[in-house]
Amino acid sequence: MLSTYSLKMIFPAALLMLSTGCASLNSQVIDIHPELQVSRKLDKEILIDVQAQDLRTNKVIGYRATDETPAPEIILKDSVALLKHSTEHALEDMGIRRFFKGEYTMKVNLINLNYQVEKHGLKQTVNLDMKINVDLTKGSKRYTGSYTNEKQHTFVGTPSEQENIKIINELVTENMNLVVNDKQLLDFIQFN
Repeated sequence: MLSTYSLKMIFPAALLMLSTGCASLNSQVIDIHPELQVSRKLDKEILIDVQAQDLRTNKVIGYRATDETPAPEIILKDSVALLKHSTEHALEDMGIRRFFKGEYTMKVNLINLNYQVEKHGLKQTVNLDMKINVDLTKGSKRYTGSYTNEKQHTFVGTPSEQENIKIINELVTENMNLVVNDKQLLDFIQFN
């Protein structure tokens, strides 16, 4: 059983750790795997060449809230592979099996992915936003779409690495679900 003296010493130390986000925070590389939900079937004979690009000028999503200098970075691991493979898996779930050049070209471009922290006493609010543009062509015909979403999360203290992975995965999943469930985009594929 802890003495009153021990409790008096532990409590301030625990508060200090919460307020500073623990002693030292590392930079974090986020490796996520969004599982997209599709609501439509497409012809399995369709040929789609999925091309992904990360058009951000700075690959850092944001910084973990700490008093350290420089602040620990948060970076998305292999954003191009993430966009390409997630899009192809969603199209496979719709029935498409052929990802080659020849019919449709689908360019999926990551425009923004941001993680910003606001501190309010012991609480931290993380603001996330993401934007993807899609350019889908078949010969001289074209469809373009822009997909954005925002999320906000509040934590007591600095979010852990696992919490960061969870909230960024949710944001990316929601944004990519907007892409693969865009009725006009799917109509373009189905009826051209």
